[in-house]
Amino acid sequence: MPVATRHQQAPLELTPPTAGETTSAILAYLTLQGFAVWRQNTSGIYDQKTGRYRFNPQGRRGVPDIIGFRKRDGVFIGVEVKAGRDQLCPEQKQFLDELKAAGGLAFVAHSFAQFQQSFEGRGL
Repeated sequence: MPVATRHQQAPLELTPPTAGETTSAILAYLTLQGFAVWRQNTSGIYDQKTGRYRFNPQGRRGVPDIIGFRKRDGVFIGVEVKAGRDQLCPEQKQFLDELKAAGGLAFVAHSFAQFQQSFEGRGL
């Protein structure tokens, strides 16, 4: 009778998702929920003279990572994705506050699960 052998398994890696992974999951979820959404590039312009990034003068500070609209009624949505200890800067908070005041949907997402719970908790 053969002897059962044990297989070596690597330990599970339970690292939190990156901001990019959370962003991708939210984009896919919102698309399934009837939204037209995209990742908004808010990075600056690379300045070769200084070797640094500088603010894009055609941009606006504080624009969320994900923006778009609900297809059935045109309601605007903005989702700022935060990972780890990352916090909202004043411009991001101002943008989200202005969006809410105008009747749009504003979210801060620290994980996909937290975003989904907040989204569904609003009856959306």
